[in-house]
Amino acid sequence: MKKITIPFVAIVLLLATGACDNKSENVVLANQTDTLSWAMGMSLAETAQTQYLSLDQKKIKQAFESFLNGEKQPLDEKTYREICQFMAFTIAQHQKEESKKDSQTANVRQKEYFDKLVKEKGDNLKKSKEGFYYEVLTAGSGAKAKEGERIKFDFHSFNALTGETITKTYGNREPIVHVISTSMFTGLFNGLQLMPAGSKYRFYFPYELCQNVGDLPPHTPVIYEVELHEIYKD
Repeated sequence: MKKITIPFVAIVLLLATGACDNKSENVVLANQTDTLSWAMGMSLAETAQTQYLSLDQKKIKQAFESFLNGEKQPLDEKTYREICQFMAFTIAQHQKEESKKDSQTANVRQKEYFDKLVKEKGDNLKKSKEGFYYEVLTAGSGAKAKEGERIKFDFHSFNALTGETITKTYGNREPIVHVISTSMFTGLFNGLQLMPAGSKYRFYFPYELCQNVGDLPPHTPVIYEVELHEIYKD
């Protein structure tokens, strides 16, 4: 049987629950090969523990050993490929449905958060054309920052739903010197261009405008407090 590249085949064949006589606490990983092999087994077994498919772990172990021993398989290659495609399709469909439900739940939660924020902040809260909210904590008197300009700023970011700090410069590192560009996440890119030098703003970014900000759960809105120190005209 030819090698199949569909990852679910490898997962099914390599799920090694019960395949080792030793308890895991007695396993010795003596070298890099041992460590890599164990990590791969853990990763594939974890992926195979899906609620989307009904799997028999004893059969998985039997197939695993049989395949590695080069024995004749009860599935011909055509059937094997068809089953692999079915598994891939089934899991993808379930994941798509779950992602859709998660997104819907997140949208309701986020709307509730911003509705409450608007009510609490009143006229102090402004809304940008891009859809994020912001407060002016300190009004600066300098020129406004523009795309392509190099700026110097401090920031403190929070998980908007829990109030927990994500990351910050204050007391942690030197102020950031960076060109305003689309390499920044969308909310910050647009937010910085609202700020005159010498100002400090608090931004409330919906999750759609702050992708890949720190180690956050998916669909999490973010608060950014930004203090714009200087705009370099060079």
